[in-house]
Amino acid sequence: MEALRHGAADLPPGLAERYHLTDFVGSELPDVLALADVVVSRSGAGTIAELTALGKAAVLVPLASSAGDEQRHNARHLQDSGAAVALLEEVTAQRLQGAVEPLLTDRRLRMDIAERAREHGRPDAADRLVDVLLSAARG
Repeated sequence: MEALRHGAADLPPGLAERYHLTDFVGSELPDVLALADVVVSRSGAGTIAELTALGKAAVLVPLASSAGDEQRHNARHLQDSGAAVALLEEVTAQRLQGAVEPLLTDRRLRMDIAERAREHGRPDAADRLVDVLLSAARG
């Protein structure tokens, strides 16, 4: 973590104040995501649900050992629809930088990806599920 702190301290002006390094994010995660311009994250179902509901531009790094390779499928689906950038091959610092940098420097690109992500979001999913269950229970 100390090496990351030193790296963050050396970021150029314009990026340094937009980069916030933290050890762990717990209950404040919704606030952190709401404030983020770009999110770099794994691509599990819960994360995808949150990012799309919020309409966030994201660089997705699938966990290779996910069950049934579901994270890779999630990331590929969003990338194919223009709703995220996915690192589907070997992840290196250069590839990560190449994925994140355009999102940080090109506001229009970031906004376009965020809008496409929002189109995939279902912030009312819990309400919709309750409606389906109540309808099924009524027969």
